[in-house]
Amino acid sequence: MNSSLGGYDDEFVNTIDEDWQCGICHLPMREPILTKCGHKFCTQCLYGYFARLQRSEHMLRCPVDRVILLRHKDVFPDRAAERKILSFFIKCPREGCLWTGELRSKDHHLALCPLQIVPCTNQNCQATMTRRTLQQHVTNTCEWRILHCEHCNVSHPVCKKEAHRSECRRFPVNCLQNCGARAIAREEIPSHIEKDCPLTIIACPHDQIGCTAKVQRKEIESHLQSATKSHLDLACVKLNNTQIQLSTTQTQLGETQIQLNVTQQELKETKIRLEEKVNSLENKLMQIPRVPHTWKITGYSQVMKQAKSGEVTEIKSAPFYDHGYKFRLSLDANGHGTGKDTHLSIFFHLMKGEYDAILPWPFCKKMTFTLVDQQEDLNDRENFAVTFTADKEKCKRSFKRPVEEENSGWGFPKFVSHNKLQERRYIVDDTIFIQVEVALPRC
Repeated sequence: MNSSLGGYDDEFVNTIDEDWQCGICHLPMREPILTKCGHKFCTQCLYGYFARLQRSEHMLRCPVDRVILLRHKDVFPDRAAERKILSFFIKCPREGCLWTGELRSKDHHLALCPLQIVPCTNQNCQATMTRRTLQQHVTNTCEWRILHCEHCNVSHPVCKKEAHRSECRRFPVNCLQNCGARAIAREEIPSHIEKDCPLTIIACPHDQIGCTAKVQRKEIESHLQSATKSHLDLACVKLNNTQIQLSTTQTQLGETQIQLNVTQQELKETKIRLEEKVNSLENKLMQIPRVPHTWKITGYSQVMKQAKSGEVTEIKSAPFYDHGYKFRLSLDANGHGTGKDTHLSIFFHLMKGEYDAILPWPFCKKMTFTLVDQQEDLNDRENFAVTFTADKEKCKRSFKRPVEEENSGWGFPKFVSHNKLQERRYIVDDTIFIQVEVALPRC
């Protein structure tokens, strides 16, 4: 019988009575179970027996007296028997361990047993040993225990020590040119060879005057002493060449200065001609009449009706650009504020524009609003116009650079009275025209 499927096969201190032995595996019962006919078995032993009967399509019966059993009605856990069996004393299964104790304490003991075989806790180590030798192995003999390099303080396992030494940047080594310098950190060797090693081949300090000699650093003083005459000769040649070059450069500089004077004179003449052209163009531009921006408002009677009913109190024009500034007009046909119910009100709104970053702020210009008289004969027209220039206080509120889509409006609540609108041909075909002109000079 395979004990792994049935009762305990531990070495008990005393002989176990048959009453506590499984009727199938004949070992002290593991998880005892009791049938209605009074027989006791290990749970796994009895259920394994039942499984074999079911595969053979036989009815479930007690293995001892063949009484028919119902799996879920006639079989019960025997807790009293389990407590009794767990109280039996056993010996530690590890050879050499003298521990004895109750069966229920077995797992706790095995977790602490000094003779239990356990794996090394160091990463990558595959060795196993008894628990009592684990600490000694982990800290003193394991090839995978971690060391810290005394030179660079990098961590590495013992078995990788030689590999680390071959690449450690702070490991002390001797000069590669065998100059006698020792215990130099590996990463400092290139600097030593370049700056300090007496065996390094270097150029003569007078290479700038033409000496081509290259000697070991330790021999440089000897070279300077032995080559003094040749160095002086080279210095003389260098000085003569420098004087010739200086003379040539001075001549070239004089010629360049003459050319520069000519060029400056030509630039002055060109500047004068350009200024004359600019002035001429400005004069021509001043003579060209500016065309004011015109806002055509159709369906004026409906606009007035909606304004009086409060349905639509404000209408806005399409945006205009002038001198780089973007703006629009707004109109309240039934008046706003002091012009309520008696006047047509008009306001000017600065808007965010694509040139704002390069324009001067605040906006301070003179603006003229004109209600156009639509008489057919231009000579008979009597346009109604008002003008204002933003002062500093107004600039603070409405004429600073816009941060929202548009600033609050500034204008005239009493632009033109309702009565005056009827005096002349300001409204023709239910349409009015309002013009706005922005003056060029800043205030």
